[in-house]
Amino acid sequence: MIRSLLILGVVLGSMAFIVLNPAVGILMWTWMSVLNPHRLAYGFVSNFPLGNLIAGATILGWLISKEPKKLPMHPIVVLLIVYVIWASITTIFAYDDTAFDKWARFAKIMLLVFLLLSIMKSRMRVHAFVWMNVMCIGYFAVKGGVFTALTGGGSRVWGPPGSFIGDNNQLGLAMVMTLPLVRYLYQQTTHKLLRWGLNGATLLWLLAILGTQSRGAFVALSCMLLFLWFRSKNKLVTGLLLVFVAVAAVSFMPDSFRDRMETVQNYDEDASFMGRVVMWRFALKVAADNPVMGGGFNVFYDEELRDRYLEPGETGRAVHSIYFEVLGEQGYIGLVIFLLIGAGAFFTCGRTMALTAKRPDLAWANSLARMSQVSVVGYAINGLTLNLATFDLYYSLLAIIVLNRVLVERALAREGVGAKTVQGWSPRTILSRADAG
Repeated sequence: MIRSLLILGVVLGSMAFIVLNPAVGILMWTWMSVLNPHRLAYGFVSNFPLGNLIAGATILGWLISKEPKKLPMHPIVVLLIVYVIWASITTIFAYDDTAFDKWARFAKIMLLVFLLLSIMKSRMRVHAFVWMNVMCIGYFAVKGGVFTALTGGGSRVWGPPGSFIGDNNQLGLAMVMTLPLVRYLYQQTTHKLLRWGLNGATLLWLLAILGTQSRGAFVALSCMLLFLWFRSKNKLVTGLLLVFVAVAAVSFMPDSFRDRMETVQNYDEDASFMGRVVMWRFALKVAADNPVMGGGFNVFYDEELRDRYLEPGETGRAVHSIYFEVLGEQGYIGLVIFLLIGAGAFFTCGRTMALTAKRPDLAWANSLARMSQVSVVGYAINGLTLNLATFDLYYSLLAIIVLNRVLVERALAREGVGAKTVQGWSPRTILSRADAG
């Protein structure tokens, strides 16, 4: 009861500040959607529409503010708008009756993203937004790391129930994606105690990811650290993190963890993995019959289609892949748009690193682009085994990438540097190498 009253008091007390400064609303909205404090209260506030209150106040503050309302017309933003329109069209023709419910959740996420893009247009605001996401996921990472250390990894680490990160696999993905941002904050922090705290949090973060016993998160973490090591100028630090993960996985984690990770190699003998293959074939069959529109949101749970496409003895379940999820729900057109968004994010980071490589005054933007690119890699790899194509943290990351690029372009344009470079995002730029940073 006390927790519920405290959370309600914080939200209601922030209303005036949000209306006066919608950037506060973005941060509060992120706090509510990522941390899910109401899910941790176990009181009357757990089902109270606090998020809607914050959203309403943020929109009101944005409408009455004198700040520019224009979205940055970066190609990623254009693709996001097209993707939202396409998902709305496919929802109209969706097979499953619950498709609108998933569309409504996705629409709310994209509303936050578009408001974020139009409001958080300064370095300080972007930095604050990164801090908010890291602190929200950090609550579960630090707590989960301590829990894993105390229990020897004997029990799994879970997120708040009823949220995007409630499942151990989902929480593992969230921690994988935010870990590089912890490194970014470390690089931008000069306070010694805070730097020590971020270093300690990084180690607990790694333990917590192992503690989820998520095979996808473990593979994504390993690949992400290897990618970071390959691209990093300071290979010693990244190498030490790789060693820490390897030692912890081999000597610290229990036999149940190692047995679970070994199924990655023996995937053809793992019933869980083969069940996912069944649903991947299901997605291909849906797309074969509906190549343009797909089956709409939640098509994988439609009983009529399960009866039509599943073989005798096969059991319907979640698709567990962002790529097959999008293919089955949005068709090949939706999949192409989704892949273009991801590729655009990766190469935009690379181009931002190239633009800021020799600019000490923009070293912060170079670091943010570098770490954001690593996060995109983590999402792309972990997404192979998770159906989180509408994951709010991923779309927030896309907004960070776009805003970072916009701030760099603005700084260069003020000085008349790279006028041709900063005007747009041509196909040649998309296909160019991103290793200049």
